[in-house]
Amino acid sequence: MATVLLLHSALGRRPAIIGLAETIRSLGHEAVAPDLFEGAVFDGGTDGYAAAMAHLKTHGEAAASRVTQVYAALTGPVVVLGFSWGAGQAQRLAETEPGVVGALLVGGGGRYGGTWDDGGRWRPGIPLAVHHAIADEWVDADPLAALVREAATNGSDVSDYVYPGSGHLFMDPELTTEFDAEGAELFAARVQGFLSRFA
Repeated sequence: MATVLLLHSALGRRPAIIGLAETIRSLGHEAVAPDLFEGAVFDGGTDGYAAAMAHLKTHGEAAASRVTQVYAALTGPVVVLGFSWGAGQAQRLAETEPGVVGALLVGGGGRYGGTWDDGGRWRPGIPLAVHHAIADEWVDADPLAALVREAATNGSDVSDYVYPGSGHLFMDPELTTEFDAEGAELFAARVQGFLSRFA
């Protein structure tokens, strides 16, 4: 079994993240879903995302440091599962930490160039699954495609899952303007399938 580290989005540790962690535990894995924003949680919609991004601008560096601290306290093989901002953090861990054995990136991640280049490269053989809605305005398609190509070239088992609609966090039932019930059900099944390789 693996320890799954769930890294929330800029909206904070919402109930959907806590629920997903419980589901993963019911499958026999360990699941850790830290509150990286120390209680700050935001709703979706234009105002909610604006407030979340303002919070991230001020507190993002401290939150990223907490990610590193939480990971350092884990033992055994770790699968990282990150959402939006958390996907970038999960990618960073997957590229740099030898204890990470798989990564799921939801609504984020990618291989950027110039000042956005994180300096990392995908480690050979580390399974990668990316999940995003086809019309998600928060996902940069070209950098994400570049990461998928790089991981595949490095011998990783890669899955690029594209869902209908534009919901950024389409699996969160409380984000009513983004939630897609069919997509959420399919996402849950795909997460279970990904984790089954670590049984």
